[in-house]
Amino acid sequence: MAAPGLAAPRRVPPELAARYRADGQWDSRGLADGVEAAAARRPGAPALADNERTLTSAQLAAAVAAGVDLLAEHGVRAGDGVVLVSGNTRHGVIAYHALLRAGATVVVLDRRCGAAEVRHALAVLPSRPFVIVPTGERDRLGEALATADTLALDHFDGPATAGDPPAVRWAEPDRDRPAVILFSSGTTGRPKGVLHSLNTLTAGAANMARITSADESAVVFLVSPLTSITGLMQLHLAADQGGALVLEDRFEPAATLRRLNDVGATLLGGAPVIAERLLAAATRTTTPSADTASDNGSGSGTDGGSGTDGGSGTDGDTEGDAEADSGNRVGIGLRTLALGGSMLPRPLLELASRTFGIEIARVYGSSEAPNFSGSLPSDELERRLADDGALMPGGEVRVGSAAHPREGLLRGPSVFLGYLDPADDEAAFEGDWYRSGDQIDTDSGRLTVVGRLKEVVNRNGLKIALSEIDAAVQGLAGVTEFASFGLPDATTGERLAVAVVVAGDATVTLDDVLTHLRAGGLATRKLPEQLVRWDGPLPRTASGKIVRSALARDAAAHPGDLAERLHDHPH
Repeated sequence: MAAPGLAAPRRVPPELAARYRADGQWDSRGLADGVEAAAARRPGAPALADNERTLTSAQLAAAVAAGVDLLAEHGVRAGDGVVLVSGNTRHGVIAYHALLRAGATVVVLDRRCGAAEVRHALAVLPSRPFVIVPTGERDRLGEALATADTLALDHFDGPATAGDPPAVRWAEPDRDRPAVILFSSGTTGRPKGVLHSLNTLTAGAANMARITSADESAVVFLVSPLTSITGLMQLHLAADQGGALVLEDRFEPAATLRRLNDVGATLLGGAPVIAERLLAAATRTTTPSADTASDNGSGSGTDGGSGTDGGSGTDGDTEGDAEADSGNRVGIGLRTLALGGSMLPRPLLELASRTFGIEIARVYGSSEAPNFSGSLPSDELERRLADDGALMPGGEVRVGSAAHPREGLLRGPSVFLGYLDPADDEAAFEGDWYRSGDQIDTDSGRLTVVGRLKEVVNRNGLKIALSEIDAAVQGLAGVTEFASFGLPDATTGERLAVAVVVAGDATVTLDDVLTHLRAGGLATRKLPEQLVRWDGPLPRTASGKIVRSALARDAAAHPGDLAERLHDHPH
């Protein structure tokens, strides 16, 4: 069942691998050790919960052991490639643990994936691949699954009652070979298969633990898709530290906030849009006073409504119950918010930190290099606002690539093995260094990410970083969402546009945007020439990133304003 090529990606140079092992960034521990140790040490402690059920550490260990046996019964062996289709459910976590324990290479897909994504994933596996899929998704994906052997995800579950931890002799999979394949978001072009080993995943999770001070007391609340790098990092973090992982499969701000508080969640990581919506719900629920702003206990949150399906969710009925529990008078009980993936709005960070007493952990990374840098626990808020944090142990940055003088080249223990298609590696690496595609500045071991190299608008030869425009638009009155993007222009090559989602009955014009940007000091040569008033939420990936290519593609279908030079010749 093993797919040709899965066992032979580009190799980490032996001298680097030896260094990572000597320094302890790569070691012999893995998920099995965390699950087994937690079951032995605290068998009755909560370890895994979804929207239906909570499993103790002992139950999780027993479920994983049973899952390994189930896979063996269906012919899954070490080195096999298996597609795992899952949402944020306990079944998916158990199956993931079991597959890694069996030594399989797990190809992860979100349950909302389309048939084309399944076919693309199956193409990397042998002619008769194996797929674990939720029962409810089998019919929808039927045609794409026609050539595969399938197993219902629902079979991976915990025992009905808690018992003694199982006497399991965990398998010892090869920690250097590909363990997981996840696909890049594919906002432009075809998705690329990102290969990680147990070494790189464990290193990334250890970095997150350093950034967030997470330990066995952590209750990790996962809203991001389990099958994204953000989700996998939090799964590994909880297991490696012996903490608890709580899964939220259907994000709706008020209902999610209430559950987050009810379970005593201490850590949430993901895209800023998720934090914005949760904090907005908390703000509407409770107005904190000066003497309660630092009261950060857990308790009852707001009344929720019906959930809506989506990775980043939609802002639904968040009016809720205005009566806050006395143990959580500020409306939200998190200790830490770990945020990354896009420009972090300063008002969001200040609201979380100063109003709700939540520690902000700023994280920089990607599917290819998770948790590469981040805030240090000792950093003051102003330091966290200023940059993208310190390099994690073993991480190195070199500024300047053959393609761009400010591109950041990355090397470190959490950097991926390479892409599934070796041809993709040719453009992605310079020797041992991964080309991040980000403009990066470095200073005394800390990083500042200026923006994506490709996220620029070239107007009459002037390259305008979209991240700079996004930062400048922050705080524009009457706007709930916004993003800058480029459009073709017959005169200038490209022109700069800004899409906004307007709050309620507010009115926002291009002149309003320009006035705001000038007041903030943005240079005239960088001002946008088109405003697009977007109907509904801006398009995002499952992990919450704005899809700028979709903004450009669909801009003409939405109302807006044009600069004077475009009135007669808008194209």
